[in-house]
Amino acid sequence: MKSNKNFMLYGLGSVAFGIKNNAFGWFLLFYYNIVLGLPGWMASLAIAIALIIDAVSDLLIGYASDHTRSKFGRRHPYMYAALLPVPLSFYLLWNPPSFSEDINLFIYLLVMTIFVRTSTTLFEIPNQSLGPEITRGYDERTKLMSIRYFFGWMGGNAMSLLNYFVFLTPTIAYPDGQLNPAGHQMYGVVGAWLIFGSMLLSSAGLHKIIPNLEEPVKNENFDDIKKELRHTLLNTSFIVLFIGGIFSGMAAGFSAALNIYFNTYFWGFSSTQIGIAGVVGVIPGIFGAVALSTYLSKKIGKRRGAIYSSLIAIFFVPFPYLLRIYGYMPEFGSYDLLWIMCGYFFLEVMTAVASTILVSSMIADIVEDSELATKRRSEGLFFATVGFSGKAISGVGIFLAGLVTSIAGLPEGAKPNEVDDNILVNVVFLFLPIYILFYLISVYFFSLYKINRDKHESNLEAIKQRNN
Repeated sequence: MKSNKNFMLYGLGSVAFGIKNNAFGWFLLFYYNIVLGLPGWMASLAIAIALIIDAVSDLLIGYASDHTRSKFGRRHPYMYAALLPVPLSFYLLWNPPSFSEDINLFIYLLVMTIFVRTSTTLFEIPNQSLGPEITRGYDERTKLMSIRYFFGWMGGNAMSLLNYFVFLTPTIAYPDGQLNPAGHQMYGVVGAWLIFGSMLLSSAGLHKIIPNLEEPVKNENFDDIKKELRHTLLNTSFIVLFIGGIFSGMAAGFSAALNIYFNTYFWGFSSTQIGIAGVVGVIPGIFGAVALSTYLSKKIGKRRGAIYSSLIAIFFVPFPYLLRIYGYMPEFGSYDLLWIMCGYFFLEVMTAVASTILVSSMIADIVEDSELATKRRSEGLFFATVGFSGKAISGVGIFLAGLVTSIAGLPEGAKPNEVDDNILVNVVFLFLPIYILFYLISVYFFSLYKINRDKHESNLEAIKQRNN
């Protein structure tokens, strides 16, 4: 019972991360580009630069939290320090002052995005790093990670639904609700409060487990630090997940940044219809991902489960876009089209999130594999480094998204029914091959991962015998 409560509190911490990720992935580029009028290449460049800087902060915070000694343990000092900066910076990002020059808005976006991302990392990496210590069981870790990703996706998706159903509803001044700046600003206000609440509950709720957590091994000098980093980061299974994360990060950033463009301009969905898609397609997909990842972990193992679910997601990606281009889909913006796309969104979310859950559980299992060789637990460094690869390169994906919209000629402030269809087709034909290639490369590297159930249990037994 106690472990289930800890699982839930651990998962709750990802609500903040989910809201931030959802905001950055789905809305931020669109808001600054289409709503506020910042050129797409400038908006995406600011977001990409901030993402790369944040990726470096991941490494610093991950390493520091592995080696911090305090009465609050290794992780909690950072989690508590982030409680105010994260919601404050999130609010400011969505409520910018008015600027007469694009360069000033660009600088504001860059500074505030760095502020949001870095302060969120201060909480997320230490919070996430608690997972491998909460449980060491092979399948239990998949359950733990599925709960974490469930909360993260549900938190982010709940904010999206509020945005589409409440904040971005059509008005007389803005019949296309997605273009209403006041709605995006309110999204920032409510998101900030929810972020604060989830961080506080997770941090305070998990405070009681601090006495049961591992004490850090102290490095005496710089040579010790170099030796630890070399032995830790050269773990074979870690290297392949790191490289795979680079390509999946590019694909994810690329796809997420274009999501609202496709929904608004390519499919012609209103804000209400996009909200319905979240309820009918995305939310069931999240539940499906939790069930699928748990089932695959038990039946065929994490590596094969991640590969199979990724390949299914990749296989179905082109179909709705090509069917729409060649005239085999229902009318633009119709509810018949919406129901078909809800089925696609369900399958896409279920398989993609299941793969992500399994890969995160695979990262957790590297901790003991490394500990056996180094006699150190480096959860923060592992999660931070894989996060580094995903974030740094997803910045490239976001920049590519802005570049694609600019190359295709999608105008700022465009209304959904006024965009030349040739422009939209160009966006699709630029998007699909890049997206699929990135994900196929990531799957290849994930296939090289070496730690299965037997290897993990052998590692646990060897560590137990050494410590006795």
